[in-house]
Amino acid sequence: MLRRLVNLPFAVAGKAARAFQAREDARTAAQYGRAEDPGMVANNTHTLPATLTPPAEVQIAASAVIGRAVFVIDVRNADERAEVIPGSLHMPMLETNVRVSELPPEQRVVVVCSDGTRATKVACFFRDRGMEDSWALTGGIPAWRSAGGPLEAGGGL
Repeated sequence: MLRRLVNLPFAVAGKAARAFQAREDARTAAQYGRAEDPGMVANNTHTLPATLTPPAEVQIAASAVIGRAVFVIDVRNADERAEVIPGSLHMPMLETNVRVSELPPEQRVVVVCSDGTRATKVACFFRDRGMEDSWALTGGIPAWRSAGGPLEAGGGL
């Protein structure tokens, strides 16, 4: 009897947690057609599901960004950041899903990485979260350099 009384709160909490997860899975499945949130970019192997914006529609050329008022986010890892775009916010790809609230909702966001692949995934993630003015820099830092964009020494390891 005592063991049942001691375990009762855990059984109730477990039931509530399972019910909550079932509701969240149903909500996510209704929105995305599957129970997993396609916007999670928790690792570099994330693939873009068909429900997200096609990558070609989130690309922006460096020439369209240089000299304009944009909020630049650098999603490269610290060891890749030998050169950085002045004023860019360092937000490694692995942190984007928990740091998305740091972004200005009314300003154009341009995501940059070493070649544009990760930036495209993150820009799609931001767009899926309602930030429609999010863009991936086509070609990454090399394209920025080729277009004559300013660079400064970064915090690479």
